[in-house]
Amino acid sequence: MKLHTSWLAAVKLAVIFDPVTGIGLPASTLGRDLRLAAELGLDSHLALNDPEAFRSMIADSVDSTSAAEYTEVLIDHEDPSVGTYQNRFWVNEDFYVSGSPIMVYDIGEATAEYSVSLLTNSSSWLSLLLQEFHAMGIVWEHRYYGGSLPFPVSQDMPVEHLKYLTTKQALADIPYFAANFSRPNHPDIDLTPRGTPWVMIGGSYPGIRAAFTRNKYPDTIFAAYASSAPVQAQLDMSVYYEQIYRAMVANGYSNCTKDIQAALKYIDDQLSNEESSASIKRLFLGPDAEKNSNADFTTALVALYGPFQSHGLWSGNQSLHNFCNYIELDPATNQSAGPEGLTPIHGSEYVAERWASFPYFISLVNRMYGTNCNGLNASEPLSCDFSQINTTPELISWTWQYCTEWGFFQSNNFGSHALLSSYQTLEYQQELCYRQFPNAVQAGILPPRPRTESLNEDFGGWTIRPSNVYFSGGQFDPWRPLSVLSDEDWAPQGVNFTTEIPACGVSTGKDAVFGYIMENAVHCPDFQLTPAAAVSRNYFSQALKRWLPCFRGI
Repeated sequence: MKLHTSWLAAVKLAVIFDPVTGIGLPASTLGRDLRLAAELGLDSHLALNDPEAFRSMIADSVDSTSAAEYTEVLIDHEDPSVGTYQNRFWVNEDFYVSGSPIMVYDIGEATAEYSVSLLTNSSSWLSLLLQEFHAMGIVWEHRYYGGSLPFPVSQDMPVEHLKYLTTKQALADIPYFAANFSRPNHPDIDLTPRGTPWVMIGGSYPGIRAAFTRNKYPDTIFAAYASSAPVQAQLDMSVYYEQIYRAMVANGYSNCTKDIQAALKYIDDQLSNEESSASIKRLFLGPDAEKNSNADFTTALVALYGPFQSHGLWSGNQSLHNFCNYIELDPATNQSAGPEGLTPIHGSEYVAERWASFPYFISLVNRMYGTNCNGLNASEPLSCDFSQINTTPELISWTWQYCTEWGFFQSNNFGSHALLSSYQTLEYQQELCYRQFPNAVQAGILPPRPRTESLNEDFGGWTIRPSNVYFSGGQFDPWRPLSVLSDEDWAPQGVNFTTEIPACGVSTGKDAVFGYIMENAVHCPDFQLTPAAAVSRNYFSQALKRWLPCFRGI
């Protein structure tokens, strides 16, 4: 055990409702840090307010014996002549007993080194699974992330080097690696999928990969656990904010949604006028904010929802819960607003100004976008420019993936439930792709729009029903609408979600999904240490215990 009791005592353990991120925070590493905080059961405050201290704490907790290892992988699985690269992975053999499975935890769109604690912390949810099944654990790093680089990733890299960053190529890495896997401590055991059942686990994009790999490479992956996996590629992801709206209304914040909408209408009206545009931008973000375009400026307002994906409405000072309590408190009466909010009493200008005065808003914007608006960090120069492109390697790589294949453009959910500015359009989201990769546009490498249709045709999207796979998710997960657990009226209809365990090797068919939805939960809610999360994981554990005896090897 390497996250020692004394270490844990030094950190305030979080009683958080919903965790884990993976997709949807495109301009900073906040998503990765919130994900780690949730997975390790730690308070999100440090991840939000002091990222360097948080990452240092996580890095220091990793067992020094869990050193990174490297395996040689083909850059192009369809053309070996392109060459190979070194892909990182980490292994924990502490609980392994001969004949037990190998569990691969896929990190997905982030550097993997900070997640190694899940292998070495004997009380983490992943470690508990390894102990339960006497399994060997592997943390796998995705190509083009962290230290697993076919080519160096930077804003100045030749865009041609990104053409091997595709869903298809990345999936093929797993069977290529597994086919020759061995350990010096177990020289007489066939640890490849020919002799040992491999189980793949992932949440969010890695959850997609777990399901897809079982579906495409069933001789490699015997079973999979796919948490909050949005398997349907889609250009328009405005439903992301529809889910936030639903969560707010269901939890008693409908008055807050009305005041947010009124504030946004006022803000957009001010932005439409050249004279008032500059002043409204400075009101929210301070000096130099007026230099941003209207679309870039209103991108900053989206920070209000940044913590929701990992922690739902409740994530401390910067949470929607805290924001709504602030904006709905009438200073004149010291009473909370009624169901219609404060706009009918004080007007839309008032609620917009109230939003701008929320004490934690600018700090949340700066954390999410890597800016220094209003000069909050006195040791750094003022920086409030939202037109800058991503320069962090892992963010460049993920931007390439959603701009070329997945889409997931989180534009405004226009209509009566809208939570964003009207300037947050699909066209603006596409422009961000062009802005990030201008040379790729000129070279014709970046498609005019993400190839979502072809990706769904290749891998199945909503219709995927591989055997030996457990799907889980949260009721208000912003990514649930694109998962097999979707209940949207534009998703496949007549699908029954059941916790009845299917027979080993038998697909449920198109009208059923073996899965579980956690009530009032958000993204990857079962990858944390709570009683509710344990219920979901137990469905997978019971299924795996029933499936494992039918493994025959090759």
